[in-house]
Amino acid sequence: MMCALAAHAQTTPLVGRVHDSENHKALDYVTVHLNSAKVPAFTDESGQYILRKYSPTDTVTFTLLGYKPIIKSIKDLQAKPDIAMVRQSYTLQEVVVRPRENPAHRIVRAAAKNKLNYLPENQAAIQFGTYTLMKGSILEREAKDKKKGFSKRYAPYLDSLTISDNPSRTASLPIFQSETIKETYYSREPRKSKEILKASKVVGVGVEREGQIAQLLNAQAEHFSLNQNWMRMFDKDFVSPIANQWASYYDYDLEDSVETSSGKVYRLKILPKRSQDLTFEGTMWIADGSFSLRRIDIRLNKGVALNFVTGLHIVQAWDEKNPSLLPVSSKRQFQITGLPGTDVRLFVESVTTYTDLVVGQPKPEEFFDMTHQISDSALKYKEDYWQAVRPQAFSPEELKRVQAIAQINKLPEIQSTVKLIRIVVEGHMPLNDKLEWGPVFGTYVFNKLEGHRIQFGGRTTEAFHPNWILNGYLGYGTRDESFKSLLNIRYIANRQQWTEWGVSYLNDVGPASLDLNNSQLNSLFFSAFRWGKMNFPYQQERMQMWAEREWLPGFRQRVTFRHTNYRPEFDTKLMGGEKDGSPFGVFSTTDVSLSLRYSPDLKMLIRHYEKIPISNSNAPIFGLDVSAGIRGVMNSDLNYQEVALSVEQRVRAGIFGYGRYYLKAGKTFSKVPLPMLQVPIGNETPFFILHGYNLMPFFSFATDEYVSLRYDHHFEGAFSITNRLPLLKKTKMLLVAGGAVLYGRLSDKNKPTQTVGPEQSRNFRSLGKTPYAEVNVGFKNIFQLLRVDLVHRLTYKELDSPLWGVRLSVSVNP
Repeated sequence: MMCALAAHAQTTPLVGRVHDSENHKALDYVTVHLNSAKVPAFTDESGQYILRKYSPTDTVTFTLLGYKPIIKSIKDLQAKPDIAMVRQSYTLQEVVVRPRENPAHRIVRAAAKNKLNYLPENQAAIQFGTYTLMKGSILEREAKDKKKGFSKRYAPYLDSLTISDNPSRTASLPIFQSETIKETYYSREPRKSKEILKASKVVGVGVEREGQIAQLLNAQAEHFSLNQNWMRMFDKDFVSPIANQWASYYDYDLEDSVETSSGKVYRLKILPKRSQDLTFEGTMWIADGSFSLRRIDIRLNKGVALNFVTGLHIVQAWDEKNPSLLPVSSKRQFQITGLPGTDVRLFVESVTTYTDLVVGQPKPEEFFDMTHQISDSALKYKEDYWQAVRPQAFSPEELKRVQAIAQINKLPEIQSTVKLIRIVVEGHMPLNDKLEWGPVFGTYVFNKLEGHRIQFGGRTTEAFHPNWILNGYLGYGTRDESFKSLLNIRYIANRQQWTEWGVSYLNDVGPASLDLNNSQLNSLFFSAFRWGKMNFPYQQERMQMWAEREWLPGFRQRVTFRHTNYRPEFDTKLMGGEKDGSPFGVFSTTDVSLSLRYSPDLKMLIRHYEKIPISNSNAPIFGLDVSAGIRGVMNSDLNYQEVALSVEQRVRAGIFGYGRYYLKAGKTFSKVPLPMLQVPIGNETPFFILHGYNLMPFFSFATDEYVSLRYDHHFEGAFSITNRLPLLKKTKMLLVAGGAVLYGRLSDKNKPTQTVGPEQSRNFRSLGKTPYAEVNVGFKNIFQLLRVDLVHRLTYKELDSPLWGVRLSVSVNP
């Protein structure tokens, strides 16, 4: 009978609430530490705690800075589970306020000075584990027309949540839930880091590729620290309350000090100086002596013009036994809103529990060769494994969420919406488990050369083969009465340290200087080049083979051997004749190219067929491309050499916001035909482009040596004029400005050899001593979606294009 009672006690959840003894207000994020548990539990927004694994002899300690600790036995809690915590008496007996110094400033100054000692990456050697539970739910607002709400349609699947800014329960529809277990390692000498994704489990509406979603959620759940000067979230740099620059952004009030078992702790109220800065408001507790953070409860500054994201709330709590390094737990909540006028809100909550902290046991340097590693069994663990590793067992409500998501996935409208989104984003539509049809947007186009072009194509999926990837298409033009085709065959030997071999065959027609086999371009953008009048089209027949390898984390090398036959589909007489054996008409090339890319500190998403960056970094990205044509090999007509170097980087500008620059330089050392020259990307559309020139007509210039620079600056915070003027401030628009400069020339060897008429003189001219330059200024965040720029061309005023123009773009940016 005693054994049965003990077993029953272990499986019956113990539920209670914690509140303030004076005003009976529910206390959030109170540490509830069972003496036999490895990690503590915490109360939620309604003050509720749940203990699921315990024994009758256990004791529980309730702690919250500013309140007296309470120790209760399990027997006492079973009889009376609710806890009333008593505020701790003030020990701050006397504060001398002098005109020169706010007493809180001394504490913050010391915390800012000492914070680098508490960063994990600054330790000689440290490792720790994390368990992150992330939930997402759609919240329903009060709709005027009840028929428009989703309560009636999705009533069987509804849940309820207590949102921090709303004490009442809110109807919610669960759409995803993920669990992630990671191991993180840091080394100071040499400065290295590594993350290993040990296990991941994702259930969500429309989640078809769990591996890719797991990687995305893993990136969003990464460790962040308030001991950094800047915290990167939502592609923004938020200022920590204890940053070195705290005096420029924050003010503080010293509210209280309390005595704990580890010494005195100060409570400070955080007050942003300006409502527009990327700052926080709330409360933090700092330990005297070590001046380390003990607890922090902050919310996003309400005046921040942050697109789509609202209600950002962060709570972190440190253990008294090791208060200077990792928190015991970190909680982050926020809401994602839709466009103005829509009634959809997505509530996201993630809770990270830190475990297994080990300090002073360094790993060998070769251990860090792979900075981000995914365990082979990360997605294969069954439910019994998760039950064993969860810090707290799932409640019946959480289990119901998982079942509800599975049922929602079966609804017809959900399945149709998922397919539509995939077509728009990826350009392909599934036909079955092994084959996808696409690019969908290339199925039909019309232009003056091909007439009506009909195309059918597809690509294989991981179910077809995990390593072999095939894609291609077959098309036909009604006016030129010719077939077009593409076939790519690739073999991916290693996705973690990306290793790939491939061969391809292409026979198609397209504009000069456009790579017709560029799989990196968005299919909708790529297909747009084929509509209407095709500029200087060439028929291309190309065979190539390549090998690619990521030798070091972030450093990739690609070697390509290629043979191409070019045949112009326009009159080339006025573009030049034949000179020195280099024709502008029909010709063939055989070349070898080497492409190097170095992108440090970027976390990558590994898809079935590519590896793309998914995390933001302020480190520069370098690129180097070298090509050489070899005359005589496979009847090649040309000997040529060309090289191109590129650098791009996001630059933090502190109180002035941030900017991005794109620098590129290149040179072709030989006489080459038109498709081999460098043609700057012009723009005759009403849309703004960053990797081109917005007031330059199409094909205005051609160069064989050039240097280009584009800079785009985003003003944020109080130094943006839109946050200074009252009328603009209400719109939450943000000021943007920048410009582009192109300096280059077309050397004599590549200039046309015949006199051209006025119509042709506007195309492929050489830049003179004066560089092409344009500037732009505008606003983004218009209706949370649009960006409008006024562009002015400073040079080459004789071009057949206005000197002033307005360009529009979609800017989905928080």
